[in-house]
Amino acid sequence: MLETQVTESSLQIRQQMREFYETSESYKNLLAAHDENYFRHYVDLVIRFAPKGSKILDLGCGNGVSARMLNQAGYDVVGTDISKLFLEEAQDWENAKLRYQVCDVLELPFDDESYDVVCSNELIEHLPDVETALKEMIRIVRKSGRIVLSGPNISSPLTPFLDWLRLMCGKEGRPVWGETKKQAFQQLMHNLSLYIRKRLLTKTPNFIYRTPELQANAVGGDADSAYFANPIDLVQFFKLHGIRITKKAVGFGIKGRIIANVFPYLSPYITMVVQK
Repeated sequence: MLETQVTESSLQIRQQMREFYETSESYKNLLAAHDENYFRHYVDLVIRFAPKGSKILDLGCGNGVSARMLNQAGYDVVGTDISKLFLEEAQDWENAKLRYQVCDVLELPFDDESYDVVCSNELIEHLPDVETALKEMIRIVRKSGRIVLSGPNISSPLTPFLDWLRLMCGKEGRPVWGETKKQAFQQLMHNLSLYIRKRLLTKTPNFIYRTPELQANAVGGDADSAYFANPIDLVQFFKLHGIRITKKAVGFGIKGRIIANVFPYLSPYITMVVQK
């Protein structure tokens, strides 16, 4: 997997990703499998930190289910996605306090400080320019408002280590990232190196990118991710911009809570809450 930095070629990747999401029926079918159970932890996380009556912007909401669930919990919600294709069925659920809008998180068409909560689930890893997206989130959230980010910690050494253990025990590997013992071990070394560099050697965010795999027959498993999502980057970025970190990680279940509290940067999943 090729590491890259944001360059002029990133603009080409951005356009390729936009075209892929706007036209991929196979990716839409993958999203169709994401039901209320799939989004429950994410929605519960947002509800936990969203005051009653909040106006919420749910970014990259895909098939729109998460935005609908937040609306059903009593919030005024706008769900967005870059793909009109993904939001086609979701628009049937619109009401006075639930709207859907097609837009790019890198160029959000909303006024400054217009939302109480800005949130996203499994979006950040798909962005070819994370810094611009985070600045947009900060711009549109109100003072004292919250940003809630949820998604896979693609840079966690723990995930490929668990992949390697499963494979050593004769079990199936994880598509894209850990399909063989060799691939899982290489990913472990890559992620461990990233963790050490970011944790010990850098004090400012260093967003590292990869070339997304945009096959006609989408395979899922974050093959289409463009950013080696890492909570250390996000914490450093928000601190640099004067944003208070409320939670570096929020775990679910006993094991999840232990990892989130003791090893927040190693948790396989990013569940971060910050306040403007």
